[in-house]
Order: sequence, then C-alpha cells, then structure tokens
Amino acid sequence: MRKKLLAFVGVAIMSAMVMTGCSSGSSTTEDTATDAATTEETADTGTEETADTAETTDTAEETESTGEGIKIGVSVADQSNVFYVDIIDGMESAVKDGDELIIVDAGFDAAKQLNDIDDMIQQGVSAMLIDAVDSNAIAPAIEACKAANIPVIAYNSPVNQEVDCTVVTDNFLAGQLIGKALGEAVGGKGEVAMCTYNVAEVCLDRANGFKDALSAYPDIEIVVEQEVQSGTDTALPVAENIIQAYPDIVGMFAQNDPTALGCVAAAESANKLDQIKIVGVDGSDDGKAAVAEGKMLATAAQDPVTIGSTAIESTYKVIAGESVEKEILIPSYLIDASNVAEE
Repeated sequence: MRKKLLAFVGVAIMSAMVMTGCSSGSSTTEDTATDAATTEETADTGTEETADTAETTDTAEETESTGEGIKIGVSVADQSNVFYVDIIDGMESAVKDGDELIIVDAGFDAAKQLNDIDDMIQQGVSAMLIDAVDSNAIAPAIEACKAANIPVIAYNSPVNQEVDCTVVTDNFLAGQLIGKALGEAVGGKGEVAMCTYNVAEVCLDRANGFKDALSAYPDIEIVVEQEVQSGTDTALPVAENIIQAYPDIVGMFAQNDPTALGCVAAAESANKLDQIKIVGVDGSDDGKAAVAEGKMLATAAQDPVTIGSTAIESTYKVIAGESVEKEILIPSYLIDASNVAEE
C-alpha cells in the first residue's frame, strides 16, 4: 500500500511539473521521476521506523519546491464563543507568510465536526488541528487523518486517541483553583451543584480538579451533576431547574464562563445571587465583568492566544519531522475580586 502511494505521489509530481512548464526553482521531470524511484526503492528496504517522518518531510519539501504555501486544517468546536476567537487570533499570529489556515466551525456538533475534517482531508491539508466536541466520538476523524498521513495536533481539549501533540490549559489545575475558592467562600460546608460537559476531556479534567479540591471540605456535598452543552442560553434553563430542585445550594460549578453566566442569570432570576457562589473557567471578558460586579465568585483564567500560537508552532515542528512534546500544558490562574481590576 505504501509503495503504491509513493508511486502515485511520484506520478502526481511529474504531472504537476508538466502543467507548470517546469518554472525556475522546480525540479525537472526527469529528476522528479528519479526521486520518485529512489523513494520507492527506499520504502522497499523496510525501514518502517522512519517511514512516517519521511512522508511528512517529503510533503513539506514538495510544497516548498512548487512554491505553494502549506495548508493547515483547523477544526473549531464553537466559534461563537469568544474564547475560540482568541485561539484563532493566536494561530494566525504564528502562521508563516504564504501558508494558509483552513478554519471550519463545528458549532458544537460532533457529527458535523467529523464531516468537516473529512472535507479538509480532501483539500490536501498538511496537518490537522482539532478541538474535539466529543473526545471519544472524534476517533474516526483521527483515524482518517492517520490513513492519509496527516499529523494531528489536539488543541484546547485532549482526546482519547493517540495524536502527535496536545496543547491545552492545565484544566485539572483550573478546576482545583475554583474548587478551593468556592470551598473557602462557603465556609467549607453546604450543598453544591455542578454543570458539566464531561464528553469533552477538557471539561472532565476541570470537573475532576474541582472535586479534588472539594475533597478537603468533608462538609460540602455535591448534590447534583448535570450535563449541559456549553453556552449561556443552554445553561440558563438547566440552572433554573437545578435551583428549583435544590433550593439550599450554596455554590455552582460551571465548566466554562458562558455556562457560568447562564447560572448567574438563573440565580439572579431566583433572587439567590447572594446565596449561590458561582465559579467558571476561561477568564473571558464577560466572566471577568461578572466577577467585578460580584455576580461570579471566580473564574480560572486560560490563555487562548498562547494556546493557539503554541499549537501552530508545534504543528510546524511536526511537519518538519522535528521532535515535539506529546503534551504541552498552558498554566491557569485564579481571577477573583482581589485581582480582577488588574486583568
């Protein structure tokens, strides 16, 4: 299969050279044919341990020889969230001149995300950056990338499959930070509710970090964990139902700031903002504004611009066949009333 693929690549290159008239700076048709034959002979030697790196490097060299920029596919979980817009800004700041980001918004739809990635594979991207809507459901897309010899970089959200690199916030730490803040704010006792989205590994890590911090407060009881798709509008009715069903709760965990703001709206509607301490994750402008107004207790800040730029920098290393860390954790820190004015 690999031999046929390499032979096909050689034929494709020769065809491209004929069509472009062998412009200056490109190899001749004869040289290309020789290179293809040499590549095929090398593959026959059975050096499987270097095959994937060689194919990735060959792709980069072919792109350079034709004068075309590298195409990098980017699957965004939900571009309506300003957090993801900031990530894209970070990516665009790190892209080299002449290269292109192909950005597609999944709209928090796991099925659409699979189709989007398949479309980008067909467009011939050199690498795929994925923020998985569902860390398990994304598996077929990752396998399809591997079958096409396209390296995969997971950003913002880890996945449950082997990828070339993962660039994420230290989300367990983020959960710990807001868990400790909530525990202290409620005096170490009372009922707490959680609005989670655990099908995404990133949110599961936050939830687990939160629980880990609350384990230091044996008189705090988590009375309900409710899965809710990220967003203020989606969280609002869920939070309203929780507050009605558990009128004595003193705290609410939300997997991100948009969800936390839905909880804020529900608590405000029930006239319980003073009773219920609400925490989230992101450190978004809206989240910080809510903290400054006393509507949210705290948010664990992320650095989306650094996530984006680091993901692109790692992508270039992978494409070039250079070594890269399997997991790169971007630190998180707490924003509350004590420091929100400085943010």
